[in-house]
Amino acid sequence: MNKYQYLIAPFLGWVVAQSIKFAVSLHKDGIHWGDTIQSGGMPSSHSACMVALTTVIGVHQGFTSALFALSAGITGIILYDAMGVRRSAGQLTEAVKELSKKTSTKLSTELVNSKGHDPVEVFAGFLVGIVVGVLTTVTFK
Repeated sequence: MNKYQYLIAPFLGWVVAQSIKFAVSLHKDGIHWGDTIQSGGMPSSHSACMVALTTVIGVHQGFTSALFALSAGITGIILYDAMGVRRSAGQLTEAVKELSKKTSTKLSTELVNSKGHDPVEVFAGFLVGIVVGVLTTVTFK
């Protein structure tokens, strides 16, 4: 199983983060199965997935390896994107929908809200990713 850690860790990071999101939404408003794959929310599954992978790479390849540097760089871009571009796009979508409603303007396309994350949600996903990455390396030696 050691050779599969690079696949197991990011998958488990995503599953754990999505499970936490589902539990939080279940507590708030009951069962909605769509919540199992929702974007946005606490914690960031993008963060958890990529940080888990980067952690496993760091442990096995070394924290000074080129592969770790590449993974850390891509992870940083994804975390930045989750807090910046995706969050801004989601806010813009909400504003356009609200403006459309207030002006009784029919939109020619249905706008799907792309939720991003605030820094706390990304940081929580970061922590989930580290824990999952470390536990994966310890469990699948």
